[in-house]
Amino acid sequence: MKWNKASKQFQTSRRGTSKAHEYYFVTTITAGGEGWLTGYKGFGKQIVMKSAGTFKTAQEAREYCEKVDNQIMIIEEAI
Repeated sequence: MKWNKASKQFQTSRRGTSKAHEYYFVTTITAGGEGWLTGYKGFGKQIVMKSAGTFKTAQEAREYCEKVDNQIMIIEEAI
């Protein structure tokens, strides 16, 4: 998965580089950057992955998103 240029508060993966969602994102919890949350774009909106908890760095949060995307099972309808 490739990521867009890193910013201090919000980062997204490049569209088309993940297999399960349109894109993933990592964002700071507050403007002061007390930690990072993860999420993805799905169902027409951004969804925070609350069950993932928080991360100390953006790199840890991005690595978590990549791990989730690699391990996810995609079920498609058989015709």
